[in-house]
Amino acid sequence: MSNDALEIFKIPDFEKDAVDSSEFYYAELKRHLYNHKFIQKPHKHDFYIILLFTSGSGIHTIDFKSYEVNPGSAFFLSPGQVHSWELSSDANGHILFFSSDFYCSVFTRKRLNRFIFFHSSFNSRYLRISEEEMTEVLFIFERVRREVENPNWSGMELLKNYTDLLLINFYRFYSSKTAFLEEKIQSYDQFQNLEDLIDENFKKHREASYYAEAMNLSLKQLNALSKKTVAKTISQLIMERVILESQRLLIHSDLSISEIAYEIQFEDPSYFSRLFKKKTGMTPDQFRKQIKTLYANSQS
Repeated sequence: MSNDALEIFKIPDFEKDAVDSSEFYYAELKRHLYNHKFIQKPHKHDFYIILLFTSGSGIHTIDFKSYEVNPGSAFFLSPGQVHSWELSSDANGHILFFSSDFYCSVFTRKRLNRFIFFHSSFNSRYLRISEEEMTEVLFIFERVRREVENPNWSGMELLKNYTDLLLINFYRFYSSKTAFLEEKIQSYDQFQNLEDLIDENFKKHREASYYAEAMNLSLKQLNALSKKTVAKTISQLIMERVILESQRLLIHSDLSISEIAYEIQFEDPSYFSRLFKKKTGMTPDQFRKQIKTLYANSQS
């Protein structure tokens, strides 16, 4: 564990395959796990991940929420999330990374935003698919594998289209199994812009008016959008993001409480500690000790 804030892995940190490793990566999961031991510990990344298990069992933890792993378990991670896993030795499946630039060079950002499983304010990052659904996506993963292992003319264009086909299929499976309301789509793109702004600016700007001005909306309009979409105010969204980042650093770094306060740009560590306790019911130190004890017990 580093004394610094959490390391953020980039696609080129993984081995270079026969395709452009700055934007895209695919591997059979078993080979991926074997070749990259450093991913066993909690980490962040700056790309999107599609992960499907075809065998094995275990636990996959994403931002303090744990999911059971079984054949047919699919996960969708977006840039900045912290995750880790404990998997059985027979775990296998498919893992695919892609950057926003990779996808949006052919398709629009608006289209990428429509895949609701990438966005934490809406729904779970987990999906359990049936055998029939598994067959459909495995057909596409097989095409991806062939193209990666034997690249040909316009291979990257094919991989972009295969990635889109995977996302479309998973979106269909996901929407059929969740209570996501289609009418929310109308406000979804605008709300995703808000989430992106908060992600980029929450350390420096914790006032709701900043985001209203940045989106050219009144504060009343922006709060109405947020309440309609996720039943939360703008201030709640900003504070949730602050607390989440604090929790990530408390558990996955060795920074002191004061250093974490400064990392997320609180000038007064005491005020940060009081705010954290108000929002979570624990002091930062209590939270760190409790979660690390739970992790230690789960591994014993």
